Amino acid sequence: MARRAQRRKIGTVQKAKDFTKMLRNDMKDDITADLNGFVRAVMSDLASDGEKGGVSPVLTGFFASSWKAGLTRANRKDERSAESPWSKIKTITINEGGKKKTVLAPGQKPYIKQRYPVPTNFVIGKSVFIGNTAKYAPEAIMLSPKSQVFSYLAGGSGGFAEGLDEKIDKFFTDKRPDIRVGGDIDEAGRISYQKL
Repeated sequence: MARRAQRRKIGTVQKAKDFTKMLRNDMKDDITADLNGFVRAVMSDLASDGEKGGVSPVLTGFFASSWKAGLTRANRKDERSAESPWSKIKTITINEGGKKKTVLAPGQKPYIKQRYPVPTNFVIGKSVFIGNTAKYAPEAIMLSPKSQVFSYLAGGSGGFAEGLDEKIDKFFTDKRPDIRVGGDIDEAGRISYQKL
């Protein structure tokens, strides 16, 4: 009889371990799905017109179309003049109040389409980088009066529906992930990050 009781105990312990492993795997799958959903949602926000409830400044649409998510940093190397259909969109420079301003030529329209597919293989515990590949990205973000990128990242108000903080809270209800926004680059090329 003692043997039978011992066998039951081992079987129960084994079932509990299997159940715990199953729960852990289910939670990991749920968190991974949330992470991938979050990245897709952020990419959708960034690839949208700041004047129409989105985040990015849009002239030709090339900048808004050039956001990229991946496991490594995005290289700022892409030029609008080398990418169709954006290379065909004509712009002109006008003088407005003593300042030069670039605008679309008459009859031209911006075109926004994500140039890089958003991967769905991001996993918890590995860094995810979201950046823009347009060579002029820093100027577009910092100098364009249409840019709402900083406000979006800082969780401030703007013409967009949800800031990054609200999006984090929406996707990650149990625990906020470690999300950092890259900022200044020092002389050695190192990027400083601000934790959200």
